[in-house]
Amino acid sequence: MNLFRRLSFEWWYLHRPPWETGVVPPEVDDYIASHPAGHALDLGCGSGTSSLALARAGWIVCGVDYSWGAIHLAQHKARLAGIGVDFQRRDVSHLPPSIFTRSYDLILDIGCFHGLTGVEKSYYLQQLDRLLAPSGSWLIYGFFTPQEYPSPGLEATGSGTIGKRIKLIWRKDGLEKYSHSSAWFCYQVE
Repeated sequence: MNLFRRLSFEWWYLHRPPWETGVVPPEVDDYIASHPAGHALDLGCGSGTSSLALARAGWIVCGVDYSWGAIHLAQHKARLAGIGVDFQRRDVSHLPPSIFTRSYDLILDIGCFHGLTGVEKSYYLQQLDRLLAPSGSWLIYGFFTPQEYPSPGLEATGSGTIGKRIKLIWRKDGLEKYSHSSAWFCYQVE
């Protein structure tokens, strides 16, 4: 990730980033309600809102974000709530070996993957295939690349090439608040 992008995210976390609503998305609540607790990895966890919701429901959670500000807020929220979540400041496209010591029943990504460069997405997807447990799920939300200019985003057909053992279970299209087309995807290991 380039220095300008990293600094802009740190600046946002000195204030209140527009994507930090403090609300658990209904898709995450529905997933929690319909799946038994297990191990979850929240990639791009931000201030930890969804990580904490998973932990409250009995999940063992590791939340990862590259922003010091985001991780600091997430750790503070967890301490105030008395909830144990392993929050780590990491680059989601180059996760450390310690993350790979287990497999995850759920990998959650709310708005992280769509902001990565092509090379970063490739590394992310290679790791994803190794991190998901048998029958594990990848629950991801992102916006699509606008037609009129090149930018980060999801490809119009979905989330790019992913491991051959992962299949799409459901997709829910919508509009992001800035009028970008967006979607939720739930993939599962076959």
